[in-house]
Amino acid sequence: MPTGRDATAPSDAALRISLNVVLGAAIADAVFLVGLLVALATGTAVSVLGALYLLGFVYLLYLAAKGAMDRRWGWSYLALIAATLGPIGAVIGERRMRARLDAPAPAPASDPSGVHRTRKEERKAATERRRADR
Repeated sequence: MPTGRDATAPSDAALRISLNVVLGAAIADAVFLVGLLVALATGTAVSVLGALYLLGFVYLLYLAAKGAMDRRWGWSYLALIAATLGPIGAVIGERRMRARLDAPAPAPASDPSGVHRTRKEERKAATERRRADR
């Protein structure tokens, strides 16, 4: 998707692909974080695992910022990732967006049957209701 003023909203398929990429990066970063915590507990190779975790964290921030610029999601997703220091916020936000994406679209309030009517049909039905009320 192009980044810029005239960028259009992404399709559901593009959003699913973006969420899959973010989820994969979050899982990899979570593995690095667990390795870093284990290394901190044992006192071995902290610098290597710390650098890997930091690289994954920066990549998650980049993915979130790029998605926000491409209007795939809002800037609050970037803030969630930054506030939770990476993988936890990325997974939480990804799950919430995927649940919203998979939810069925609600029927319009004016027509609970779910059948879409044209504006002309709506005006005709309103006219018939007014005549029936007289």
